[in-house]
Amino acid sequence: MKLVKCFFSIESGRSAVVILSWRLFSRTIGAKYRKSFLGYFWMIAPAIFITGGVTLASRAGILNPGESVLPYPLFVFIGTLLWQIFAEAVDVGHKSFEGARSYLTRVFFPREAIILAEFYESLITTCVRLLMVVLLLAIGHEIDGKSVCIVASCFFGALFLGLGIGTVLMPFTLLFADLHNTIKLVLNYGIFFTPAIYLPQGNGFFATVVRWNPVSALMYSAREAAARLSLTQATELIFVLGAAVLLTMIGFILVRMVSPIVIERMLIGGR
Repeated sequence: MKLVKCFFSIESGRSAVVILSWRLFSRTIGAKYRKSFLGYFWMIAPAIFITGGVTLASRAGILNPGESVLPYPLFVFIGTLLWQIFAEAVDVGHKSFEGARSYLTRVFFPREAIILAEFYESLITTCVRLLMVVLLLAIGHEIDGKSVCIVASCFFGALFLGLGIGTVLMPFTLLFADLHNTIKLVLNYGIFFTPAIYLPQGNGFFATVVRWNPVSALMYSAREAAARLSLTQATELIFVLGAAVLLTMIGFILVRMVSPIVIERMLIGGR
């Protein structure tokens, strides 16, 4: 009987987290995009501008991207979107706690709810970007259901990988501003350490770093699937997707465990 009561208490706690997070999300998402004339265009605008810039550089001979399996603009567009999804997801945990700072230390509620609310927005953004890629592929290339599923798994894999890393690091980035600034710096320029806009040449140190970047497997697989080719990094893709799910689970457990300590430190530090 006690086990049954414990089970239902856990389930009710989870449902409360989901309901609260959805209410927080629904109140912010509409207001956020109502204030913008272009609305959801800003979800893909950075990738469009980067794609246009590096395509012009490539045609001018300034940039040598190497042989690509897709037309170069589409090659860059997919890679840039994947990195953008990953980079934004890494900051979800920190941004959600910082945004809720005014009431986080005054009201008791499940702390995971504010991260879930930010995650819902990231999920919608990922779906919009994925839909854009699928439409481009459907217009300019032949694409089948299997290819769409692989491309989608790469996009959502980037989302969960970033979310997992961000939630694991969140307690430390909230307490140490230098760490958060360092991570932001790495995320801003880390795209150059991925095959987003060019393919690594040779077997040097830089090429090795690019190939071992966990987001690289997602970029390679998404492009090969879009071109309806066999995946050359299928094992790496499965490993990255599994690690993304595992890190996300660990991150949410860590958030629940350390939230009281983090909030206490925020109060002591006058934050």
